[in-house]
Amino acid sequence: MSTGKHTVHFSQSKAKIKDIFDYLGHYPECNFIFHMVFDSDWSTVPDIDLPLLLWHAGEAFVEDTSKLDRDFVYVTGNALLSNHFNMHDIAASKIWTRCCYKSSKRKKFLFLNGKDVGHRRYLLAHLNYNNILKDCMWSYIELTNIDSWFDPALGFKQVHCKSARSTDNIIPFAPFDNTNLARNLSQDIYHQTYCSIIGETTFQHYKDQTVPLMVTEKTYSACANLHMFIIAGAVGSLKLLRQQGFETFGDIWDESYDDITNTKDRLLAVCKTISEVNTLDMPSVYAKCKDRLLHNQNLIYSIDVKSRVDQVTSWLTK
Repeated sequence: MSTGKHTVHFSQSKAKIKDIFDYLGHYPECNFIFHMVFDSDWSTVPDIDLPLLLWHAGEAFVEDTSKLDRDFVYVTGNALLSNHFNMHDIAASKIWTRCCYKSSKRKKFLFLNGKDVGHRRYLLAHLNYNNILKDCMWSYIELTNIDSWFDPALGFKQVHCKSARSTDNIIPFAPFDNTNLARNLSQDIYHQTYCSIIGETTFQHYKDQTVPLMVTEKTYSACANLHMFIIAGAVGSLKLLRQQGFETFGDIWDESYDDITNTKDRLLAVCKTISEVNTLDMPSVYAKCKDRLLHNQNLIYSIDVKSRVDQVTSWLTK
């Protein structure tokens, strides 16, 4: 494929995700091979003497590259890896129209969920049991068996799994025309709520792997839409956001959950913070946070996509 200044050679891949640089509207300014990683089969990578760029289809867990007998650059949303390239904030800026600050809202929380995962289900159970769900706009699209998620090796007991399973009778819950894709949702769900409770893509520390530190469009959508937020994510998610220039809310409520390495303890701490926030005068807190919310939104809509993609050029041509 010729893009003018350079040529991109696309390898065959099982990944269904589209060309990420076409989506971003800018390519690295050099000739390269683009391979969408889906599994550890590298047989379809063209045997051409050009820089090889790997893009992970899921971005969370990296495939085995030990059998890949050539130099490559692995561009990924996983902040724990070298050559970390974040596109999720860019995605949020493309999904949502920049909105204005609105002080009057109907509900305290927005809680959106697609896939059924243990930490999201436990949050739902906490909201339901503590009668907070009535103050939420929420969705939960799937109902699966999440028992194995509550592994005793991570500190969980049967009572935690039982609590999560107490929500079996209220999900699936799909109030938005059976969709949970951000690009299909009405922006009004943000206009009508103050604070996002976010069950991020990555949370759990499995016994044999380190959970990727990856903040997705779920969180950046809250920033784009002038939302306060509580994040059930990997350890250091809030710290990563602050490193990127975003402001969080540790001066208003307890954000110490972000540093807790034990999976069970971190999940319980997130629930405790949700309960704490639920007791606050939300309009007053929201007004107090106005400047930082506008600051966060401005960061989303002032991303220099070209400079970020140009960094990929330097990685490829080292």
